[in-house]
Amino acid sequence: MKGILVVLGCGFGYVISRFIPDGPLAVFFPLIVSYHLLLAVLVVTAMQDKGHKLNPIPAALTHAAFFVLLLIGATAGAMVPYFEYLRFLLPALAYVELLVLFRGKKVQSVERGDAASNSTAEDYEEFIHYMRSGNRPFAKAGHTVRDEFNSWLAHRAKNPRVPAIDTPQERPAA
Repeated sequence: MKGILVVLGCGFGYVISRFIPDGPLAVFFPLIVSYHLLLAVLVVTAMQDKGHKLNPIPAALTHAAFFVLLLIGATAGAMVPYFEYLRFLLPALAYVELLVLFRGKKVQSVERGDAASNSTAEDYEEFIHYMRSGNRPFAKAGHTVRDEFNSWLAHRAKNPRVPAIDTPQERPAA
């Protein structure tokens, strides 16, 4: 999906350049507009899909560095033969900037600190017995069963159970 967005962003820069008369504005304006639109779409989709967060100061410094690279690439068209056609691929730097912005940031899911994700089968069996009993003090309005399971596990971790002593039970005389 991101590859399609990059191709559309590069094509959008080419389309914009056809409506602007020759000159420096025809070089810089389509490049800057298509780059920033593509970067905005990529960042917004990454933040929505994966829950990434951006710190404003490092993001601004990273963007400034990539913007300088973009301007250097745009001005190279006057010095390098046939580079004026390759400048339409420069908005693809927005994808590289996206990778740098979110480098090393793992998605912090809600279940990361969730006790239920670290529970064992025995815990779950005991929770099922708890659910079948009529006494459910951890059930709250608006909470899911998973929330109740987490509350039950937290309470059980704070209040360790006394292990049952296996003693043979005497049978009553018949």
